Amino acid sequence: MNRMAATPPTVLVVGASGFVGGHALRHLCSLGWKVVGTRMRGKDGGLRAFDIVRDRLADRVDEIMGEAGRPTHVVNCAAMAQPDRCFLERELSYQINVVGTIRLIEDAFAIGARPICMTSGFAYDGVSGYYADDEPHAPINEYGRHKAEVEEYCAAHHPDTLHYRLDKVIGDDPAEYQMFTEWYQWHLQGKPVVCIANQLFSPTNVRDVARAIQAGCERGLTGVYNIANPEYFTREELARQFFRLLGLQARIVCRTQEELKFIDLRPEKTYLDSTKFQKDADFRFTSVRETIRTFIERLKQDPARAGEK
Repeated sequence: MNRMAATPPTVLVVGASGFVGGHALRHLCSLGWKVVGTRMRGKDGGLRAFDIVRDRLADRVDEIMGEAGRPTHVVNCAAMAQPDRCFLERELSYQINVVGTIRLIEDAFAIGARPICMTSGFAYDGVSGYYADDEPHAPINEYGRHKAEVEEYCAAHHPDTLHYRLDKVIGDDPAEYQMFTEWYQWHLQGKPVVCIANQLFSPTNVRDVARAIQAGCERGLTGVYNIANPEYFTREELARQFFRLLGLQARIVCRTQEELKFIDLRPEKTYLDSTKFQKDADFRFTSVRETIRTFIERLKQDPARAGEK
Protein backbone atom coordinates (compact mmCIF):
# COMPACT_ATOMS: atom_id res chain seq x y z
CA MET A 1 0.00 0.00 0.00
CA ASN A 2 1.40 3.40 -0.94
CA ARG A 3 -0.95 6.32 -0.42
CA MET A 4 0.21 9.69 0.83
CA ALA A 5 -1.61 11.20 3.80
CA ALA A 6 -3.78 14.20 2.83
CA THR A 7 -3.37 15.95 6.20
CA PRO A 8 -0.63 15.70 8.84
CA PRO A 9 -1.23 12.70 11.10
CA THR A 10 -1.92 12.92 14.83
CA VAL A 11 0.38 10.41 16.49
CA LEU A 12 0.60 8.72 19.87
CA VAL A 13 4.08 7.33 20.61
CA VAL A 14 3.90 4.68 23.32
CA GLY A 15 7.26 4.17 25.01
CA ALA A 16 8.61 7.62 24.12
CA SER A 17 11.07 7.58 27.03
CA GLY A 18 13.21 4.99 25.23
CA PHE A 19 15.91 5.41 22.59
CA VAL A 20 13.79 4.73 19.49
CA GLY A 21 10.56 6.15 20.94
CA GLY A 22 12.24 9.37 22.05
CA HIS A 23 13.73 9.98 18.62
CA ALA A 24 10.40 9.19 16.95
CA LEU A 25 8.63 11.68 19.21
CA ARG A 26 11.12 14.48 18.59
CA HIS A 27 11.29 13.90 14.85
CA LEU A 28 7.52 13.84 14.34
CA CYS A 29 7.14 16.95 16.50
CA SER A 30 9.75 18.71 14.35
CA LEU A 31 7.45 18.18 11.34
CA GLY A 32 4.71 20.18 13.01
CA TRP A 33 2.54 17.11 13.59
CA LYS A 34 0.36 16.73 16.66
CA VAL A 35 2.28 14.17 18.72
CA VAL A 36 1.86 12.87 22.27
CA GLY A 37 4.34 10.53 23.97
CA THR A 38 3.96 8.18 26.91
CA ARG A 39 6.19 6.47 29.42
CA MET A 40 5.45 3.47 31.63
CA ARG A 41 4.95 5.43 34.85
CA GLY A 42 5.04 9.01 36.04
CA LYS A 43 5.46 12.18 34.02
CA ASP A 44 8.78 13.27 32.62
CA GLY A 45 9.51 15.85 29.96
CA GLY A 46 5.84 16.19 29.11
CA LEU A 47 5.29 12.45 28.61
CA ARG A 48 1.99 10.98 29.81
CA ALA A 49 1.86 7.90 32.04
CA PHE A 50 0.61 4.77 30.26
CA ASP A 51 1.27 1.23 31.48
CA ILE A 52 0.98 -1.13 28.53
CA VAL A 53 0.27 -4.04 30.89
CA ARG A 54 -2.37 -2.43 33.11
CA ASP A 55 -3.95 0.30 31.00
CA ARG A 56 -6.33 0.09 28.07
CA LEU A 57 -5.84 2.69 25.38
CA ALA A 58 -9.53 2.52 24.48
CA ASP A 59 -10.39 3.69 28.00
CA ARG A 60 -7.75 6.43 28.31
CA VAL A 61 -7.17 7.76 24.81
CA ASP A 62 -8.98 11.08 25.29
CA GLU A 63 -7.29 11.70 28.62
CA ILE A 64 -3.85 10.92 27.17
CA MET A 65 -4.21 12.82 23.92
CA GLY A 66 -5.91 15.90 25.36
CA GLU A 67 -6.08 18.85 22.98
CA ALA A 68 -4.16 16.95 20.28
CA GLY A 69 -7.31 14.97 19.57
CA ARG A 70 -7.68 11.30 18.76
CA PRO A 71 -4.65 9.75 17.07
CA THR A 72 -4.60 8.64 13.47
CA HIS A 73 -1.55 6.47 14.26
CA VAL A 74 -0.32 4.68 17.39
CA VAL A 75 3.41 3.93 17.34
CA ASN A 76 4.42 1.28 19.85
CA CYS A 77 8.05 1.46 20.96
CA ALA A 78 7.39 0.00 24.43
CA ALA A 79 9.10 -3.31 25.12
CA MET A 80 11.22 -5.30 27.51
CA ALA A 81 14.07 -5.76 25.07
CA GLN A 82 16.94 -7.15 27.16
CA PRO A 83 17.11 -10.86 26.20
CA ASP A 84 18.37 -12.14 29.57
CA ARG A 85 15.78 -10.15 31.48
CA CYS A 86 13.04 -11.46 29.19
CA PHE A 87 14.17 -14.99 30.05
CA LEU A 88 14.47 -14.39 33.81
CA GLU A 89 11.22 -12.41 34.07
CA ARG A 90 9.22 -14.47 31.62
CA GLU A 91 5.76 -13.70 32.93
CA LEU A 92 6.28 -9.92 33.04
CA SER A 93 8.13 -9.77 29.71
CA TYR A 94 5.38 -11.79 28.03
CA GLN A 95 2.74 -9.45 29.44
CA ILE A 96 4.60 -6.42 28.05
CA ASN A 97 5.88 -7.77 24.75
CA VAL A 98 2.94 -9.96 23.72
CA VAL A 99 -0.26 -9.52 25.74
CA GLY A 100 0.01 -5.75 26.22
CA THR A 101 1.23 -5.18 22.67
CA ILE A 102 -1.59 -7.16 21.07
CA ARG A 103 -4.13 -5.40 23.26
CA LEU A 104 -2.68 -2.02 22.23
CA ILE A 105 -2.96 -2.99 18.56
CA GLU A 106 -6.58 -4.03 19.01
CA ASP A 107 -7.41 -0.84 20.89
CA ALA A 108 -5.73 1.27 18.19
CA PHE A 109 -7.99 -0.25 15.53
CA ALA A 110 -11.01 0.12 17.85
CA ILE A 111 -10.48 3.91 18.08
CA GLY A 112 -9.85 4.23 14.34
CA ALA A 113 -6.04 4.55 14.49
CA ARG A 114 -3.42 2.67 12.49
CA PRO A 115 -0.86 0.84 14.69
CA ILE A 116 2.87 0.82 13.93
CA CYS A 117 4.92 -1.65 15.99
CA MET A 118 8.64 -2.21 16.39
CA THR A 119 9.72 -5.81 16.01
CA SER A 120 13.15 -7.45 15.76
CA GLY A 121 15.58 -9.52 13.71
CA PHE A 122 15.69 -11.73 16.81
CA ALA A 123 12.60 -13.39 15.29
CA TYR A 124 15.18 -15.48 13.36
CA ASP A 125 17.76 -18.02 14.45
CA GLY A 126 20.74 -16.13 13.05
CA VAL A 127 22.13 -19.09 11.14
CA SER A 128 22.07 -17.59 7.64
CA GLY A 129 21.43 -13.85 8.02
CA TYR A 130 20.27 -11.38 5.36
CA TYR A 131 16.66 -12.21 6.14
CA ALA A 132 13.89 -10.98 3.85
CA ASP A 133 10.72 -9.36 5.18
CA ASP A 134 8.57 -12.46 4.64
CA GLU A 135 10.85 -15.31 5.75
CA PRO A 136 9.42 -17.81 8.26
CA HIS A 137 10.26 -17.12 11.88
CA ALA A 138 12.72 -19.27 13.80
CA PRO A 139 13.49 -17.53 17.13
CA ILE A 140 16.00 -19.05 19.55
CA ASN A 141 15.40 -16.89 22.62
CA GLU A 142 12.49 -15.58 24.66
CA TYR A 143 12.58 -12.04 23.27
CA GLY A 144 12.59 -13.33 19.69
CA ARG A 145 9.66 -15.63 20.43
CA HIS A 146 7.68 -12.67 21.74
CA LYS A 147 8.26 -10.64 18.57
CA ALA A 148 7.47 -13.58 16.30
CA GLU A 149 4.22 -14.30 18.16
CA VAL A 150 2.96 -10.73 17.75
CA GLU A 151 3.86 -10.67 14.05
CA GLU A 152 2.07 -13.98 13.50
CA TYR A 153 -0.99 -12.87 15.45
CA CYS A 154 -1.31 -9.71 13.38
CA ALA A 155 -0.81 -11.58 10.10
CA ALA A 156 -3.82 -13.70 11.05
CA HIS A 157 -6.07 -11.11 12.71
CA HIS A 158 -4.85 -7.57 11.90
CA PRO A 159 -2.96 -7.61 8.58
CA ASP A 160 -3.23 -3.81 8.28
CA THR A 161 -0.82 -3.40 11.20
CA LEU A 162 2.57 -2.01 10.19
CA HIS A 163 5.55 -3.83 11.72
CA TYR A 164 9.06 -2.43 11.48
CA ARG A 165 11.64 -5.14 12.02
CA LEU A 166 14.81 -3.58 13.44
CA ASP A 167 18.34 -4.87 13.86
CA LYS A 168 21.06 -3.05 15.83
CA VAL A 169 20.06 0.60 16.32
CA ILE A 170 22.92 3.08 16.75
CA GLY A 171 23.13 6.82 17.38
CA ASP A 172 25.28 9.78 16.41
CA ASP A 173 24.85 11.82 19.61
CA PRO A 174 27.62 11.27 22.22
CA ALA A 175 25.32 12.61 24.94
CA GLU A 176 22.99 9.63 24.51
CA TYR A 177 23.96 6.37 26.14
CA GLN A 178 24.10 4.00 23.18
CA MET A 179 26.69 1.61 21.75
CA PHE A 180 29.19 4.16 20.38
CA THR A 181 29.08 6.21 23.58
CA GLU A 182 29.59 3.07 25.65
CA TRP A 183 32.63 2.07 23.58
CA TYR A 184 34.11 5.55 23.82
CA GLN A 185 33.65 5.62 27.60
CA TRP A 186 35.22 2.18 28.02
CA HIS A 187 38.26 3.40 26.12
CA LEU A 188 38.56 6.55 28.24
CA GLN A 189 38.37 4.43 31.38
CA GLY A 190 41.17 2.18 30.15
CA LYS A 191 38.84 -0.78 29.71
CA PRO A 192 38.89 -3.13 26.74
CA VAL A 193 36.07 -2.81 24.23
CA VAL A 194 34.43 -6.22 24.54
CA CYS A 195 32.61 -7.51 21.47
CA ILE A 196 30.39 -10.54 21.04
CA ALA A 197 32.31 -12.93 18.80
CA ASN A 198 30.85 -13.78 15.37
CA GLN A 199 27.94 -11.36 15.71
CA LEU A 200 26.98 -9.92 12.32
CA PHE A 201 24.42 -7.13 12.19
CA SER A 202 23.05 -4.11 10.30
CA PRO A 203 23.90 -0.98 12.36
CA THR A 204 21.03 1.42 11.65
CA ASN A 205 20.91 5.08 12.65
CA VAL A 206 18.08 5.76 15.11
CA ARG A 207 17.20 8.90 13.15
CA ASP A 208 16.52 6.66 10.13
CA VAL A 209 14.07 4.65 12.22
CA ALA A 210 12.27 7.88 13.14
CA ARG A 211 12.17 8.93 9.48
CA ALA A 212 10.86 5.49 8.56
CA ILE A 213 8.00 5.93 11.03
CA GLN A 214 7.20 9.23 9.32
CA ALA A 215 7.20 7.48 5.94
CA GLY A 216 4.93 4.72 7.23
CA CYS A 217 2.38 7.27 8.45
CA GLU A 218 2.50 9.34 5.27
CA ARG A 219 2.35 6.43 2.82
CA GLY A 220 -0.14 4.21 4.63
CA LEU A 221 2.25 1.25 4.66
CA THR A 222 1.04 -2.05 6.12
CA GLY A 223 2.56 -5.46 6.76
CA VAL A 224 6.15 -6.19 7.79
CA TYR A 225 9.17 -4.20 6.65
CA ASN A 226 12.80 -4.65 7.54
CA ILE A 227 14.16 -1.27 8.64
CA ALA A 228 17.89 -1.86 8.41
CA ASN A 229 20.92 -0.20 6.92
CA PRO A 230 21.98 -2.30 3.89
CA GLU A 231 25.57 -2.31 5.25
CA TYR A 232 26.48 -5.02 7.71
CA PHE A 233 29.45 -5.59 10.01
CA THR A 234 30.71 -7.93 12.66
CA ARG A 235 30.67 -6.14 16.01
CA GLU A 236 34.46 -6.37 16.14
CA GLU A 237 34.93 -4.83 12.69
CA LEU A 238 32.51 -2.02 13.50
CA ALA A 239 34.46 -1.25 16.68
CA ARG A 240 37.72 -1.13 14.72
CA GLN A 241 36.21 1.21 12.12
CA PHE A 242 34.76 3.42 14.86
CA PHE A 243 38.08 3.91 16.65
CA ARG A 244 40.01 4.24 13.39
CA LEU A 245 37.83 7.21 12.40
CA LEU A 246 38.22 8.62 15.91
CA GLY A 247 42.00 8.32 15.54
CA LEU A 248 42.30 6.25 18.72
CA GLN A 249 44.08 2.99 19.45
CA ALA A 250 41.57 0.97 21.43
CA ARG A 251 41.97 -2.48 22.90
CA ILE A 252 39.27 -4.58 21.26
CA VAL A 253 38.63 -8.13 22.41
CA CYS A 254 36.08 -10.75 21.37
CA ARG A 255 34.26 -13.06 23.73
CA THR A 256 31.84 -15.88 23.02
CA GLN A 257 28.33 -15.66 24.41
CA GLU A 258 29.24 -18.44 26.82
CA GLU A 259 32.27 -16.48 28.04
CA LEU A 260 30.09 -13.42 28.51
CA LYS A 261 27.72 -15.60 30.56
CA PHE A 262 24.60 -14.73 28.61
CA ILE A 263 21.63 -16.62 29.97
CA ASP A 264 19.56 -16.66 26.78
CA LEU A 265 21.65 -16.86 23.61
CA ARG A 266 21.46 -14.23 20.88
CA PRO A 267 21.24 -15.13 17.19
CA GLU A 268 24.63 -14.51 15.57
CA LYS A 269 23.58 -13.18 12.15
CA THR A 270 20.71 -10.72 12.39
CA TYR A 271 21.41 -8.48 9.41
CA LEU A 272 18.33 -7.84 7.30
CA ASP A 273 17.41 -7.17 3.67
CA SER A 274 15.59 -3.81 3.57
CA THR A 275 15.22 -3.65 -0.24
CA LYS A 276 11.42 -3.73 -0.06
CA PHE A 277 11.22 -0.73 2.27
CA GLN A 278 13.80 1.28 0.33
CA LYS A 279 11.73 0.79 -2.82
CA ASP A 280 8.24 1.30 -1.36
CA ALA A 281 9.23 4.37 0.68
CA ASP A 282 11.84 5.78 -1.71
CA PHE A 283 14.19 5.73 1.28
CA ARG A 284 17.93 6.12 1.71
CA PHE A 285 19.59 4.92 4.88
CA THR A 286 22.41 6.83 6.57
CA SER A 287 25.74 5.05 6.14
CA VAL A 288 27.67 3.93 9.18
CA ARG A 289 30.52 6.21 8.15
CA GLU A 290 28.15 9.20 8.12
CA THR A 291 26.85 8.25 11.56
CA ILE A 292 30.33 7.91 13.05
CA ARG A 293 31.49 11.19 11.51
CA THR A 294 28.51 13.04 12.98
CA PHE A 295 29.26 11.42 16.34
CA ILE A 296 32.86 12.67 16.12
CA GLU A 297 31.78 16.20 15.13
CA ARG A 298 29.43 16.42 18.10
CA LEU A 299 32.04 14.96 20.40
CA LYS A 300 34.50 17.67 19.37
CA GLN A 301 31.92 20.36 20.05
CA ASP A 302 31.34 19.23 23.63
CA PRO A 303 33.39 16.21 24.79
CA ALA A 304 32.23 16.61 28.39
CA ARG A 305 28.67 15.62 27.43
CA ALA A 306 29.51 12.05 26.40
CA GLY A 307 27.02 9.66 27.99
CA GLU A 308 25.17 12.46 29.76
CA LYS A 309 21.64 11.36 28.79
